[in-house]
Amino acid sequence: MTSVGKASSVTVTLLLLAAGALAGCAPEPSSSTPTPTPAAEQTPATPDPSPTADPTPTQTPTKAPETPSAFTASELVQICIDATSSGYDGVEFDAAGARIEKRTVTPEWLVLVPAQTNGYDAESACTIGGSPTDPEIELSSASIQPLSEEQIQKLIRGEDEGGTD
Repeated sequence: MTSVGKASSVTVTLLLLAAGALAGCAPEPSSSTPTPTPAAEQTPATPDPSPTADPTPTQTPTKAPETPSAFTASELVQICIDATSSGYDGVEFDAAGARIEKRTVTPEWLVLVPAQTNGYDAESACTIGGSPTDPEIELSSASIQPLSEEQIQKLIRGEDEGGTD
């Protein structure tokens, strides 16, 4: 075999070994994320310059299985609306303007939903945990006064959840 043929064979062999090693390195789904996201498609760091190499089949990313505790944003917003709507008279919620924050304590979600009631700006606030099929609501508040950013940050940290200083 000529040195050109040896170099070509060695290159093809190394590329096949590298592709085989990378195939076993797919990321595992994480249970700590609020919603599953598909893994980013992996591409080789350098293109394959050899036209004689057999193409290796590429794996398409698969969606991570949804864990029972994974809420979608719309589910969190709807749970908060359902928990607080009886606290208002003639309310109109702005679900698109909702704010969802991951808390450092349980329940893990703070959901703030702007609303209008009787001509006033209002806001529903909820802390939600559990799962979409069995949500746990610790705090649910219907107020005609939106929370200050300072109070929101306290709720994220699990401080001052009783509403008094």
